[in-house]
Amino acid sequence: MNNQSINRPTTIDPERSLFVDIPFPEKKPGPQMITVPAQITMMANDGYANQLASLGASSPIMSAGTFVRSGLTSLTEELAVAYRECAIAKRIIDMPSEDITRAWYTLTSAQVDETDLNNLKAVEAKHIIKQELTNGIRWARLFGGAIAIMIIKGEEDRMDQPLNINTIKCGFFKGLLVADLTQGITPSIELEDDLDDPDFGLPKYYDINMEMGELRTARIHHSRVLRFTGRELPHTETVRNSFWGASELEHPWDEIRRYLSTCENIAQLVFQANLITLKIGNFGSDLAYGSDRLKQSVEQTVQQENRMRTSYGVQILGAEDSMENHSYSFTGIADVKESFMIDVAGAAEIPATKLFGRSPQGMNATGEEDLRNYYDMIAQQQERMLRPALEKLLPIMAMSCWGFVPDDLKIVFNPVMTRSPEESARISKDIADEIIALVNSGLITIEEGRAELARRGKQLGNWGNIA
Repeated sequence: MNNQSINRPTTIDPERSLFVDIPFPEKKPGPQMITVPAQITMMANDGYANQLASLGASSPIMSAGTFVRSGLTSLTEELAVAYRECAIAKRIIDMPSEDITRAWYTLTSAQVDETDLNNLKAVEAKHIIKQELTNGIRWARLFGGAIAIMIIKGEEDRMDQPLNINTIKCGFFKGLLVADLTQGITPSIELEDDLDDPDFGLPKYYDINMEMGELRTARIHHSRVLRFTGRELPHTETVRNSFWGASELEHPWDEIRRYLSTCENIAQLVFQANLITLKIGNFGSDLAYGSDRLKQSVEQTVQQENRMRTSYGVQILGAEDSMENHSYSFTGIADVKESFMIDVAGAAEIPATKLFGRSPQGMNATGEEDLRNYYDMIAQQQERMLRPALEKLLPIMAMSCWGFVPDDLKIVFNPVMTRSPEESARISKDIADEIIALVNSGLITIEEGRAELARRGKQLGNWGNIA
């Protein structure tokens, strides 16, 4: 139980709470900002705890102890605590976010040469675009939504107006500014009604609290914003959630909580593996009917006897007292823990071998099929979260870097799952044998076979010298 003064505006969602029960004010329709008055003291018992089972912060056992944060007033702060203090929650958020952008993409266009593409990559590296997009996806997975504002030189006083790509001059793109829901992002009630706009049906503006210390908001037009959402919700829930998604921690949280409870119990069993039973004559009657002084005397006697135990295992007792040792067997504990680990991994849609860093188990187990399913999910997330952002961002960067936007600009995501050298060699041999057989049979010409071999080679990273 800690005291903490809170002096910052906080957005509160009264209908959702994962960790602690907090009295919320009555929610009114529509997006709103609830400001906590300055210098109020709040009392909270935060963190993982179970008083009935004496787990977590409520446990007197030596193995107890867990993360604690006081003054939590909103769901976003609760999620931030889980991300900071729970290793499993952090990996569930970080791992897919980094895998989505890890292999990055390849940009192709017949209207630009290799030098132009290298210049664009230099702009990416200068403004750490890959890291900023990763953070946008990361905070969207954690809080349910995030945005990245495209910063254009000379447009600072026109952020609430639509972005005209034709007015962007060379060198005017200055990077991205990522903001998450903890910064008080409030979508406007007014929605985009242009059927040709990719953001049709979504908020037309975003009011953002630019400084956490004071409530200073800036209105940003949606054309200047890269929008990231968390887990998708049904339309009605999306509207109720201010057009944001759900946190990726909400879905597996029950499994995470059971796994944490299991780990807490196992840790306590380690300290209780060798229990000592001390039998004292009339102990029960002294506690039940004795005076306070007698009870205090019994307690002091037990403490003194425990203190007088020597390093040689000698325990001094009274003539009528006795002591017994009871050891505990840990048989089956590992299997119970593993079953909860599998539940967490299944709910998080991440293989247990990757989420917990464990080697595959079982006869002939390699974990390759699990990883393949996981990377298929990553490919889907690339199309859902990364491609819309890149298709909106790259034309802006192209205008700033090249002065025009190629009509045939194409984004191809590089494979996330890398192959072993043996597997790559086997696939290359199979492709070459297939094309040679087609040429020998007369179904295709040598030139067509060479072109097909070159096309397949670009996908595999082989045969780069074939024109």
